Amino acid sequence: MKIQFYIPSDEVIPTRLRLKVDDKYDVYYHCDQDEFAWHFTFWNDAKDRYEEILGEIVERMKLQSYDHGACWRETGREVTHYPEDFWDSLTVKVSFRMRDAG
Repeated sequence: MKIQFYIPSDEVIPTRLRLKVDDKYDVYYHCDQDEFAWHFTFWNDAKDRYEEILGEIVERMKLQSYDHGACWRETGREVTHYPEDFWDSLTVKVSFRMRDAG
């Protein structure tokens, strides 16, 4: 699965973090202000594949967090916004903890 960070061409200073998945799905994300968690928002057809896409994103986040034995561990997922109609988004909060090297 191809996942890359991108900045839309019409924005000089991006105000939202975005990922492009397989060159066709947009996923918005942001860090939780109160706990060690990230929120991911899926739109349109990405909602139908959100579990697969999110699984790959989380695995990559955990892999890149490795630092001399310390790394992130996922502790839970919670759907915080479910679409009310076809055009609405789906948002999932993914919680983590830090695993120490010792």
